[in-house]
Amino acid sequence: MTSTRSEVDPVVDQPQAATGPAGTQTLIRGLRVVEAVAAQGQPIGVGDLSRQLDLPKSTVQRLLRTLQQEGWAETSDEPITRWQLSPRLLALARRNAPAQSLRDVALPYLTELGERTGETIHFSLPDGDSQLVLIERVDSIHPVRTFNQIGAGVAFHTSASGKAWLAMLPDDELEAMLARPLAKPTANSIVDPKQLLHQILEARERGYAVNISENRAHVCAIGAAVPGPSGRPVAAVAISMPDIRFMPARVPEWGSLVGQTAQSIGDALAD
Repeated sequence: MTSTRSEVDPVVDQPQAATGPAGTQTLIRGLRVVEAVAAQGQPIGVGDLSRQLDLPKSTVQRLLRTLQQEGWAETSDEPITRWQLSPRLLALARRNAPAQSLRDVALPYLTELGERTGETIHFSLPDGDSQLVLIERVDSIHPVRTFNQIGAGVAFHTSASGKAWLAMLPDDELEAMLARPLAKPTANSIVDPKQLLHQILEARERGYAVNISENRAHVCAIGAAVPGPSGRPVAAVAISMPDIRFMPARVPEWGSLVGQTAQSIGDALAD
């Protein structure tokens, strides 16, 4: 997709051959661009990337155009051109045997949860120690539904899946993660460590976490972490819905369903 205005530097670097030191530097810079875009969890402009990576805007633009040409990045449909990673990267990741096996094991349980709730179901894996990445989605039956692109990343502290994941970590790891600066993508996002810790400890006690417009406005979710053989989380499941269908009275019901689904996936992985 293209947009009517572009946030780019008008001077474009000439591409270098992908050989020798110059080629190595180009590859490293390209990978840094991919990592930076992935870390955002939402489309980002060239100017922001340039500042984050301390690279000229023309260099960042050239790298993004190359990634786009090869099918690894794409532009969003916004007044100012912003960039996001393409689903092709997720397709590549899915060829990884452990992730593929985990997805295959989980899919029947995710499908059943979608049928029982009628809402969108998300299945996510960790990407480093700051976010989860969506690798599978079961769409809602409703015409008005939530939608996240496969491959989209979400910060642990702003999502139901992420908070459930944090709840399954040892206390020392949890405290270390909450000590970092936390982004606030919406007015509802909780960035106070004490308040967030309280929510996470509640999730640990009841087996599921709740997100009320903390990652995206008007989107709510109930999530649970999938336990691995060692008791550490290996994935997360969430029921996602627009706030017009979110009913606090049904949260225990949804929490029980998503918790059972996560546990069933964990049990199947242990077999």
